[in-house]
Amino acid sequence: MLGGIIYSAGLVVAIIVVIYLQYRKFVKQQAVVEGETSIIFNYREVFGPMGLEFLLLSLILIWIIPYGVLVIAPIGLVLSVLSPAGRITWSQTKVPRTMVCVFLISMIMVGSLAPVSQPKSPDSWGNPLLTENPNAPIWPASQQYTWLMAPSAGELDLEIVQSISIRTPHQLGVYGAASSSLNLASLIGLEQSRLHQAIELLDDELSFVRLNPEEMALTLIPNQETHRYVSNTLGIDEDIVIRQYELRSLSIGSNEDGVKVGEVLCAATSTWGGELQVLVIIRPLGHPDLTSDRYAEKLVLDWLSA
Repeated sequence: MLGGIIYSAGLVVAIIVVIYLQYRKFVKQQAVVEGETSIIFNYREVFGPMGLEFLLLSLILIWIIPYGVLVIAPIGLVLSVLSPAGRITWSQTKVPRTMVCVFLISMIMVGSLAPVSQPKSPDSWGNPLLTENPNAPIWPASQQYTWLMAPSAGELDLEIVQSISIRTPHQLGVYGAASSSLNLASLIGLEQSRLHQAIELLDDELSFVRLNPEEMALTLIPNQETHRYVSNTLGIDEDIVIRQYELRSLSIGSNEDGVKVGEVLCAATSTWGGELQVLVIIRPLGHPDLTSDRYAEKLVLDWLSA
């Protein structure tokens, strides 16, 4: 939550800085004008009619609207050029508007590097095998724990589990944050780089097949996007956003789509302030729970209760 407040404060500061710079410019222009009636600086008109109001409203909406700035920014741009008067206003205020856009983008980029909380770590899982992922993107800020759940009977009965905390730069609220973040991750391939480490672990554990992390692909399985996890003992009854993927090796066989070698389940929850908690479970093809427990009930419930 604190990270989101600092993030929002940075956006407010960016707007104030642009208004101050325009005020300084106004004062200098007034100083060189002689014999003219003094004009009062109107800070509300710096960004054009209703421009400041829209910016301040956007700072509120980024806490409320799913996809946040990815929806607000295009709407603002379209509304500002929709009418001839709007296009004239752009020509008159293009400098402060451009400046505030640059400052706001910069603050979003920097704010997304704010430290995140530690990933959820159930006591029953023991200490994580790995507490960082060198293959994870630098931006946005994130932290990751990885466990190797040893097989109880046969090497196929193993699971690689990752618990991740990650900053959500596009929105600060919880409404639709988990779903939008997973959709964006799939769209730009963020989850692919994070799986590199897990694929290396899986390759070390499996003897009947060799997996190259550089030649793996995730294919979304069309399925329900939420699943209800219930435990009376743990006091949990929640609909959690999930995604399921086929894990395919592109180096096996001749099919350009690769060969399925396992499945990946992602479950996600969000918190106020722009932070996402994600659980990733990787299971090889042939794992008994792929048919008997597709939604990894026990692992997800452990994770939710942590």
